[in-house]
Amino acid sequence: MTPQLLLKTLTIVVFLVTLFIAPIAWFRMVRAQTRSAYWKNMLFFAAPILLTIWLGEAAGLMPEPAGPPPTLPAVEDVFSGMPTVQLVLLSAAAVLWLGGGNLLSYLHNRRLGKKWWQALNPFDPPFKDFNVTEWLILGGLVLSSLGLGALAISYGHPG
Repeated sequence: MTPQLLLKTLTIVVFLVTLFIAPIAWFRMVRAQTRSAYWKNMLFFAAPILLTIWLGEAAGLMPEPAGPPPTLPAVEDVFSGMPTVQLVLLSAAAVLWLGGGNLLSYLHNRRLGKKWWQALNPFDPPFKDFNVTEWLILGGLVLSSLGLGALAISYGHPG
């Protein structure tokens, strides 16, 4: 077995293990009750992903692009070519996600009696104290904003 084949096989095995471990670690991370549990699950979330990327690079599974990187179009060029309905749907998705997420965060912090600055603490993730209603509202925000975005993309698709 050549070293290249061994690296490719190891990359596939680590990738498959990561598919199982990372979502569980992410869920446990956002529901962590202590700082040590948060960091432990953050490690279990990030380490397998980074290991998969590193092994994939070492195995040659992620080659560099041959040419220069493409240049991005100007923002006004992107949005000026869109139909009005598509712009309205994309704007509605953004407003729903940002406004709804901020309102949900505000109401959650008010329910817990937290001050506004306590929400900025990265060692106290907000999801760990969510109740069922707040999880359902967050799920509804995700589904509806992604749905509006998908509808906007499909509306502008020429097919």
